[in-house]
Amino acid sequence: MTTGDELLLLAIVPGRRRIRLRAGDRLRFALRAAELADLGKAGRIAVGSRRIEVLDARHVGDRRLKNVLRALGAADSPPGLRDWLRRTPRSLTVEYLSRLEDQKIVRVRRRRDAGGRTRHDILSVDLPRRRALLDRLDSVVSPDTATPTADSDSATSPADRDLTLTALAQVADLGRAVYPGLRGISNRRRMAALTATIGSAPATIGASPAADEELAAALTTGADVLTHRLLNELSDLYADVTTGGHGLSHDLDPGGWSGPGGGGGHGHHGGGHGDSGHG
Repeated sequence: MTTGDELLLLAIVPGRRRIRLRAGDRLRFALRAAELADLGKAGRIAVGSRRIEVLDARHVGDRRLKNVLRALGAADSPPGLRDWLRRTPRSLTVEYLSRLEDQKIVRVRRRRDAGGRTRHDILSVDLPRRRALLDRLDSVVSPDTATPTADSDSATSPADRDLTLTALAQVADLGRAVYPGLRGISNRRRMAALTATIGSAPATIGASPAADEELAAALTTGADVLTHRLLNELSDLYADVTTGGHGLSHDLDPGGWSGPGGGGGHGHHGGGHGDSGHG
């Protein structure tokens, strides 16, 4: 699984009666950033102050990442990070849902609603796979209580990959999907504080709560420059989406998500650690 696949799986929230997908615009932009993170950590691209440079255009194992790398290399001039993220297609979340379906991690039923829009009913999700991802986030956010997990098959270190996944989940507004309800408040706060630290100073200790200083130091030392750049660009982009700046507001679309049995799933919380059986 790529970081984008994992990010979408975290956004799929199991519930007692309905499976929901937290699929706002933040998620699709974060998925686009996850692709760059994977390519950067694999040594295929470098993100400079102005342009994304392809360093190694050789074949990559994942088809989606291969297509992204090809698109970056085929551009008339190397694209800038900001422009690349802002051109994120509205269909990207649906494309990643199809990827999870192809991997048999989810089952999806598609149907047309009364307005002619395609709705995606998520019928089932691989709960053990999602619980394993939640354990990995715990290793970043609450390492003292985390369950040891097997090493990732990624070329980069598991710790670096888990840190990037945690940061992207936070900026994509998935905190309540991962740590729901009152039980999740403490970890949601830690997740937000650590991500803010990474975004503001990728190689130094930031202004985090005293109890988290040691953890923040370890995380921010391991956070690479690309992750730092991605978080900052996403924050700027989300601010524009919220205010309608730079023409982004017209591109907002809540998407067609629902769970078995009816209503749309956008903007609702539930499931997470509690309903998935984690912990």
